[in-house]
Amino acid sequence: MKIKLKDPIFFNELLIKKGFSKNSFSKAANLGQPTIVQISNGTRCPGPVAAKKIVDTLQVEFEDIFEIER
Repeated sequence: MKIKLKDPIFFNELLIKKGFSKNSFSKAANLGQPTIVQISNGTRCPGPVAAKKIVDTLQVEFEDIFEIER
């Protein structure tokens, strides 16, 4: 099973609405900037730990931005 970003455009808009650049978000979430860039453009699927850090930092529910693909 993989964790996939539902909508990369929505995710990027959410970052902006919450006041983050990809660089500042990567620091706040304690994840590497390349990881955030790859997840945000849909070329990388986050692992469970990274997904948890992302939703916690954005203060959203998992289902708001991610889906589990079987």
